[in-house]
Amino acid sequence: MAFKTKFKGYYADCYVLSDKRHLDFILSFLDKFLPNHIESADEYKVPQYSDSSSVSFNNADDLIEYLSENINETYSIYWANKETSVLKGAMCFFTNDGNIIIGVYCDTAYPDTTIEKQYLAELKDFCKSQHGYITYEETAPDNTPDFLEKVQRFEALKNNIE
Repeated sequence: MAFKTKFKGYYADCYVLSDKRHLDFILSFLDKFLPNHIESADEYKVPQYSDSSSVSFNNADDLIEYLSENINETYSIYWANKETSVLKGAMCFFTNDGNIIIGVYCDTAYPDTTIEKQYLAELKDFCKSQHGYITYEETAPDNTPDFLEKVQRFEALKNNIE
């Protein structure tokens, strides 16, 4: 994707909800959107951000297998793009109600939202989902109801602008 525009210096986040909380789906997501990626962490402690972890993993694949079986565990995993591109990285947010929010973060030329709209459409198509939204430098929520509320607000705002 080539763009002849000035980027803002911050990123757009594109998020889509899925019930496919398993390693094969996430690996296919990474292969499609970020084939040349690197994990953004070298250790994953569960629960995330806890002072005392019950379990620890050295790679995201093992963590994802664990999170696939422990569907009420929340976790955020990030991958960076090793290539120079408007697409900077990918994310997976495991919700506390058995779903997953997949996302990408990319350069933006806001208020021109062409870049992020294209990625959101591609994510929705990949996930076979209509539940997605764009935000700017904001993490995804921990559960499906909060995510769907953000989707409604995004759709209402989008409809008012168009």
